[in-house]
Amino acid sequence: MRLLTTAALTCLLATVVVMAQGQQPPANPTNKTGVIGLMHAIHSTNDVDKTLAFYQAVFGTGGQVRPFASTGPQILTDSPGATLRVAMIQLKGGFNFELTEFGNVERQLNKQPDFADPGAPMIKIIVRDIDAVVAAAKKVNAPIVTKGGVPVTVPTSIGNAKAIVMRDPDGYFVQAIQGTPAADSPEGAVIGAIQGLTVGSIDDTLTYWNGLLGLELVADKSFSNDAAVLDLLGLPKGASFRMAGGAISGSKARIEMMEIKGVPRKPFDLRVTDANASGMALRVGHIREVLARHKAAGGRVLSRNGELVEWSETIRNVFVKDPNGFNLELVGSADPSQ
Repeated sequence: MRLLTTAALTCLLATVVVMAQGQQPPANPTNKTGVIGLMHAIHSTNDVDKTLAFYQAVFGTGGQVRPFASTGPQILTDSPGATLRVAMIQLKGGFNFELTEFGNVERQLNKQPDFADPGAPMIKIIVRDIDAVVAAAKKVNAPIVTKGGVPVTVPTSIGNAKAIVMRDPDGYFVQAIQGTPAADSPEGAVIGAIQGLTVGSIDDTLTYWNGLLGLELVADKSFSNDAAVLDLLGLPKGASFRMAGGAISGSKARIEMMEIKGVPRKPFDLRVTDANASGMALRVGHIREVLARHKAAGGRVLSRNGELVEWSETIRNVFVKDPNGFNLELVGSADPSQ
């Protein structure tokens, strides 16, 4: 990373830490052990400038690529010598979406999942005008996954709505959903967002997310073969799916998971530094106990030596894997009582 003047570096670090990590430890007023909030979703890119330009062109988002002081991330991802550039996109009405690009480290490039693969991520963006989004996506030659290349009406968590699935420049799945703006909806094309994830087993996944992380996600009781949903996702007849979803504790953000059967599946499981790796940064209460439970359940820890990172005097964090290979940055307080 190029040398910066002391004043410039101080300013940059202040800006980036506020965006990506926050300067205060997570508040835990209920003294809960487990997830108490969402910081942001994470998407590692092949080329962060190119990926940011896609979201700006198709969804009208803001964002600016910035260098990130990499000492902490090197320990957090166990990637000695790695450099890092980030762009934080605000998905208005939803949450922040962090685009990253690691350098000076060996990483896999251009890996793309099929939709049914456990670990395949999807960002669901609720938009004001889906026809305008589709036109913008086709203008930048975004690959359209939905059969016929046009929106279809499907059941969603916001009701029956027109939706379409495309890939961003990294092959990350992006679903645009036509929303109905409320009186207090933000200005612009985007009015909400949902994190999506394909999983190997809904039951095993909820054992982790509900049991270990303390969420209250609710699952469908049975599989469906709704033809419109299969067309939306580019899945063949004969496939079926089961969903689970709910709010992320301490936030208004929502996560939705889908298990698919009847088609070939293979794990999509990348290191944090690999292009198209994905995940979420979650605020947790009693991070030491959460990490101990994760290890006791046989979960993988990605950070150096499998231990918490001393990010600052007030913050401790660690990267772990959920049962599907989804990367989770758990962020907690340095205070053992919290």
